[in-house]
Amino acid sequence: MNTKKLKLIIYLLVTTFASSFGQQQNYPKGAYMSFDEIVNKTPSQQYDFDVERRTNGDIKMVGGNDYKISSADKSIKKKFIKKEMWAYSNGDTLYINCFQYKIQPWYASVISDGKYLVVRAGLSQLSDEQKEQMAMASYFGAIGGAIAGAKMAMMRFLYIIDKSTNEISTVTPELLEKLLADDKEQLAQYNNEEAKDSEETMLKYLKLLNK
Repeated sequence: MNTKKLKLIIYLLVTTFASSFGQQQNYPKGAYMSFDEIVNKTPSQQYDFDVERRTNGDIKMVGGNDYKISSADKSIKKKFIKKEMWAYSNGDTLYINCFQYKIQPWYASVISDGKYLVVRAGLSQLSDEQKEQMAMASYFGAIGGAIAGAKMAMMRFLYIIDKSTNEISTVTPELLEKLLADDKEQLAQYNNEEAKDSEETMLKYLKLLNK
């Protein structure tokens, strides 16, 4: 076998393996009707929905999260999409139905997956959680003075959903320190960060936790 043929075979094997590995990491396309289906990556309903990123104007006007899912099939009720589904995957990205977690209607994309599902979503609808979020936003200078409805609609927070318990939590520096407590080296690195309260820094360490 000549060198060119050997290189071609190796290339095809590597490409096939990489493609297969990537597919295993993705969530199969379809509608996920329970949290167990999400964890097990087994959507029970097969639909070809449209995923649309909402405009700032739309969000400011009626609130909700960044992604809207719709269907050209009129027999599929809007209630099914808005309130009954737990998630939808287009085969590339998993979109979590934030209605199920009381963090505003519509969907947020999963930006990290492992032990936790990490999403960036709107203000919590639970009063105690919302008070803490508003205090945090005020402390970090995200808001000031009278808070208009449009400004509140655009507020976004990092959340983690624990895949072992289905519990959702707002990500704060205090929470991240607790999550990193078992890894003294990573905890020390996090505490040495200049902007440990920034979304970018917190997301960096959430991704490390998910590895």
